[in-house]
Amino acid sequence: MYPFTILAVSDLASEAGVEIVMNSFAEFYHDLTPKHQKQIKLIFIDKGGYTIPVLHWSEKLNIKPIVQVLNWKRMEKVEEAYHQANFLLMPAQTKTTNGIMQALSKGLPVLSYRGAEREGLIDLTCGMLIDYMSTGQSIGDFASLLRMLYFDPAACKILKKGALKKYTTLLQWQQTSEKVAQVSAAS
Repeated sequence: MYPFTILAVSDLASEAGVEIVMNSFAEFYHDLTPKHQKQIKLIFIDKGGYTIPVLHWSEKLNIKPIVQVLNWKRMEKVEEAYHQANFLLMPAQTKTTNGIMQALSKGLPVLSYRGAEREGLIDLTCGMLIDYMSTGQSIGDFASLLRMLYFDPAACKILKKGALKKYTTLLQWQQTSEKVAQVSAAS
């Protein structure tokens, strides 16, 4: 057993995404024995307007004691949360590139939906993707991923190393592309 912390960020999840995060996490948590439950935590970074829904869901789902809500302006706490977390749970289908890059830059693997924008950034070395079919299916699939990863600490370590490596590779590729574009523009 080891501490297992999931991070979610409000600007990477719509209101429906908040519901999926909270229900997936609760399903995963409640499937564990009390001994394992003591190791589990959810940190939710709110960038505006989701604190009350998160607290409502955490109370309704009986997970309030293990849910921590942080205001995104408390940068030192946010930075600490990124380093403390094992995974970023991101049930979003659009506008995810910046959030993924931020997580990868901190060695944080990403759990999200399959889609063109994410498939170019996330592979099995740095995270896991699921297909979106419905809210209920998403909740079950994310809960299953969390359960599988919690009970496989070796996979978690590999994914954390892979996240940082993926970020470095993407950054190098981006810098090379920008240099090629500058040379082409100068010619």
